Amino acid sequence: MNSKKTGFIREWYLNFNWGMTAFIFHRISGLALVLYIFLHIYTIGHSLAGGYEFDRMMQSYNTPFGHVLEYFLLLAVLWHLFNGLRITITDFLRFSHQQRQLILWVFIICGIIAVGSIFRFIPALSSLFGGF
Repeated sequence: MNSKKTGFIREWYLNFNWGMTAFIFHRISGLALVLYIFLHIYTIGHSLAGGYEFDRMMQSYNTPFGHVLEYFLLLAVLWHLFNGLRITITDFLRFSHQQRQLILWVFIICGIIAVGSIFRFIPALSSLFGGF
């Protein structure tokens, strides 16, 4: 008997399925949203110090890096929303036999919204691509 344990990445590669990919993305997006909540509370807490302090904090997010983080927040919310709906549909409406098609639709919907909103969230890209 081989007692050597395989790593997570190797196991995922050897036994790849879309359900596991959706599960991993769902966990990562959930953790990202929890981290965002703490950042949001920290930022809103600056409003207690007065309007100037809050405006200064908000201005620090109005950078290209801040816009990229805001776009990643959109991606996390999109994935968590649509994958959560997929999980609910699968569990409560007994669509488990259509799991693969539902995961594909989650990827497609999230991809369309992500591509359609990238220039809105990251305005610096608009100037790179000729001012869309």
